[in-house]
Amino acid sequence: MAGIRLSEVVLRTTDYDRLCDFYELLLAQPRSVEMTPPPSDDPDEPARICFFDFYFDPPYTERIAIFECEDVGAGPSSRGLHHFQLRTPTIGALLDLYRTLKDGGHHPVEVSNHGPGTSFYYRDPDGNKIELSSLNFSSRERMREFMATDEFKNNPNGFPLDPERLATGERAGDDLSELIWQR
Repeated sequence: MAGIRLSEVVLRTTDYDRLCDFYELLLAQPRSVEMTPPPSDDPDEPARICFFDFYFDPPYTERIAIFECEDVGAGPSSRGLHHFQLRTPTIGALLDLYRTLKDGGHHPVEVSNHGPGTSFYYRDPDGNKIELSSLNFSSRERMREFMATDEFKNNPNGFPLDPERLATGERAGDDLSELIWQR
């Protein structure tokens, strides 16, 4: 797809502070946002989250995120890649990609409005998690304001969306930038 770019790499760790300190040193910048989501019994859900933003030119962003995850044993389930994100230039382009993948027999495992972006999650044939995303805000200031709210910090997962409802609304001429905020 034209216009798709790598946007985010999310690493999981059981040694959160050490990994965050390393990326703070490597990127020569402070942590952009840190949060502690509500506790979860799901070992894939992080106990703490840190973002390092190092590029913002709407509709594209680039960041490294650190997720502190439960130690469930050796291997990639405890440390390493959690998922990576590819960003499309618009929500319309994201829906086009959804339709292309659907026609190829690939369906998202999750679709959500996280606030800063709208995301469609897939598993590739090897089981790697891929987040296909479109930015919901046109300025860094508006996005940071939203990410500083208790609403976001208490629920960084946002709320689920039905991709077919979005596709139907787009075909009907509805404004996608409004549809993504409807629960």
